[in-house]
Amino acid sequence: MGNFKKLAQKRLFLPVFSMILVMLINVVYDIATGSAPLSFFMISIKNELFLKWANYRFYMPFGSTSKKGKFIPAYIPPTVVIALIVVILIAVLLKYRKFGRKLYAIGGSRQSALMMGLNVKKTIFNAYVLDGFLAGLGGFLFCLNSCAGFVEQAKGLEMDAISSAVIGGTLLSGGVGTPIGTLFGVLIKGTISSLITTQGTLSSWWTRIILSALLCFFIVIQSVVASMKKKAK
Repeated sequence: MGNFKKLAQKRLFLPVFSMILVMLINVVYDIATGSAPLSFFMISIKNELFLKWANYRFYMPFGSTSKKGKFIPAYIPPTVVIALIVVILIAVLLKYRKFGRKLYAIGGSRQSALMMGLNVKKTIFNAYVLDGFLAGLGGFLFCLNSCAGFVEQAKGLEMDAISSAVIGGTLLSGGVGTPIGTLFGVLIKGTISSLITTQGTLSSWWTRIILSALLCFFIVIQSVVASMKKKAK
């Protein structure tokens, strides 16, 4: 009976906590959007802090010189610093922590992970929670980078994210891939976009075409490698 009560308390905690959290978010949203008192004060504070974070720069001791002879130092925006810190933390999490090894095991073969005694459902739930947090953080960094934010701002970037991960060595079937490889995939994608933009005569759609071609190429390579491994076994 005692175990049943503890289980009921655990199952009731999450829904109650979620309801309270949603209520708090609604209150903050109402204040920020002008549906509650002190809205103008809250919006002013929010915009000031947002612009301060967005315009902050980490200046380097090197840079370039303008035509007038003025030294222009190179700088790194805070979004890049935060993104690099997140990449390092996730890389350490996946390589050196139990949670990361469980993710690789489940991605490789869910049935094998179950036979090993891993709690597959709990691990997948934690992975979705981490994914939601990283998606929210990515949206916040995207808003900082553009100094604006609206609902459809990052619409259509799903294919960019998938192609960057695949180019970086992540298997779509699961079980293989690293954040560092995905980072290099993002850099390759950014390099292609920059080259097409600076070229000037090509349409911006060529970026999508080339990325799609690279994605198909790497998927074919992954399929060939997977089939060769099966034949070797």
